[in-house]
Amino acid sequence: MNRISILIIISILFNVIIIQAQQLNSEYFKENIEVYFKFEVNSPDQIRELTNIISIDNVDGSTVYAYANETEFNNFLKLNIGYEILPAPGKLIVPEMSSSPREISDWDVYPTYDAYVQMMNDFAANYPSICMLVNAGVTVQGRSILFLKISDNVNVREAEPQFMYTSTMHGDETTGFVLMLRLIDSLLTSYGTDTRITNLIDNTEIWINPDANPDGTYHGGNNTVYGAIRYNANGYDLNRNFPDPEYGVNPNEQPETSVFRSIAEQNNFVLCANFHGGTEVVNYPWDTWTNGYPDYISHPDEAWYVFISHLFADTAQQYSPSNYMNGFDDGITNGGDWYIVHGGRQDYMNYFMNSREVTIEISDTKLLPATQLPAHWNYLRRSFLDYIENILYGVRGIVTDTSGTPLKAKVVVLSHDEMNSEIFTDSINGNYHRMIAPGNYTFEFSSEGYITQTVNNVLVSNFNETILDVQLIPNTIPVEMTSFTANILNNNVLLEWETSTENNNLGFEVQRRRLSDDGQNSEWIRLDFLKGYGTTTETHNYSFTDICVKPGYYSYRLKQIDFDGSFKYSKETEVEMDSPDQFILNQNYPNPFNPSTKIIFQIPQKRLVTLLVFDVLGNEVATLVNEEKPIGYYEIDFNASSLPSGIYFYSLSSGNYLSTKKMILLK
Repeated sequence: MNRISILIIISILFNVIIIQAQQLNSEYFKENIEVYFKFEVNSPDQIRELTNIISIDNVDGSTVYAYANETEFNNFLKLNIGYEILPAPGKLIVPEMSSSPREISDWDVYPTYDAYVQMMNDFAANYPSICMLVNAGVTVQGRSILFLKISDNVNVREAEPQFMYTSTMHGDETTGFVLMLRLIDSLLTSYGTDTRITNLIDNTEIWINPDANPDGTYHGGNNTVYGAIRYNANGYDLNRNFPDPEYGVNPNEQPETSVFRSIAEQNNFVLCANFHGGTEVVNYPWDTWTNGYPDYISHPDEAWYVFISHLFADTAQQYSPSNYMNGFDDGITNGGDWYIVHGGRQDYMNYFMNSREVTIEISDTKLLPATQLPAHWNYLRRSFLDYIENILYGVRGIVTDTSGTPLKAKVVVLSHDEMNSEIFTDSINGNYHRMIAPGNYTFEFSSEGYITQTVNNVLVSNFNETILDVQLIPNTIPVEMTSFTANILNNNVLLEWETSTENNNLGFEVQRRRLSDDGQNSEWIRLDFLKGYGTTTETHNYSFTDICVKPGYYSYRLKQIDFDGSFKYSKETEVEMDSPDQFILNQNYPNPFNPSTKIIFQIPQKRLVTLLVFDVLGNEVATLVNEEKPIGYYEIDFNASSLPSGIYFYSLSSGNYLSTKKMILLK
């Protein structure tokens, strides 16, 4: 038998084995949403591939623990990796349950679902001045996703930092579920008598969601957490379901994910934590990338993340047995160094929402015997408060205009911030809270229509606050020029000019018009208005790029404006733009915008073109183009005056070409 025949036989046998395994698993998945299993890997690169196929739960050396639904598991089987099915963590014990408020308040039982809902309602009813129940939405099976908001003036959005704790988005990781209920009780009952807790409630707005996946937790029925599962009722891991910095919005976004995103986008959460179980460690960003080989991508605030993570872990270690939370790097880990995750909530909050969030694993056992819950409370209750208090440190203040009106502003730490680590002020009160490692920094504050302000020598130290209020002046200052040139770069026109003296000049308005052979030239249109230097004798260079200009002949000029409102025109310059040779979708500008922005694209041939706008939930909110277009460059105006502030995505498709980009609406 020749070598080719042997390979064919081996391939046939392998396919037969796969088919048989899939048939066997089909029977398993008739009664189960997910399977829990383990296997061995040869290298970290193998884990990078597998994380996009199955839901990795833990990596211990070369051993990987994972979950999968039927489709995921069948795809895993195709890789021909040996595996071992493990008992479902939610069925390893029969947990102690109760529907009695008195028994539950001893904190050594799990509440039934109805008792949990009643407890949340009772908290709000018994402490109405400092506690409000927020029913954020419902799950696949119609259970409520509940938050309690706790603050001294709970019915008003004050100029205070917003904080959030959530737990049990993996439904079988239940330790945090009960501990968050107990934390709520401790905060409410201690207000006014405990100085530390009173200070937190007076100066912050605390949101707590004890169970982010009640369908998973109560998979066995509303009266028990026995049979709890990791996934939601549709068989999706919610912590792999969020928008991802590399892959964008998940096409199968689940109701629970949409509910949480809605809450996140309606608020301005400064600091968050998400409680899990299965090991004991504080996991900090990034999860999408690793700060080790081969990515070397660390969060700009990694030093601060390491500090607050150790603060949580060290305090827990001090009040627990010697083997509690002492693995990894003494109780903390960089997420990507542990294993890569795509679609995790932590990176969604950090990358897309400009927040700060960590993932905290608080028990080696997922479904912890209820009798052990009081001990874990004693391990962690001080750490819970320590972590919240981080929100009070660093640099904080309020950004307003010169009349005192709060502004939605971007706050950037220069020579530090990157990869969306900048923050934004609260759109209602203009307050901002920038937690950062000790040092001397330069802060930049900007808002559309206002002059950007830079503040140097902003000093930060641990466990202290630096107050920095800022007033932004309306932007009425561009410039004067002496030379003016235009050059074509790819499909853009680069305008450059130089000034040697500027007297009483606000700046330049950049204008353009299209030239035609018949002499019927278009009207001048305003492209931009550039900031200048007032009165100076120093030489200054300026530039402006006109993006994706359509084919044709054009003339450009600058309209110089003085402080008294008078103006004069500069010399004009002309260019000829050739036809495009490829599809390109450009970033919208301005971005962020309010309420209008421009979307520019080019097509190299006559084609049917579709340009759509989607919200962060994946819902189509606008159809900007849906027709056949000739070859050329196109500039589309998008007016979002009817839409709420938030993140949106626009997508251009034509034939096999598809490109999607993000834009931010700030009102």
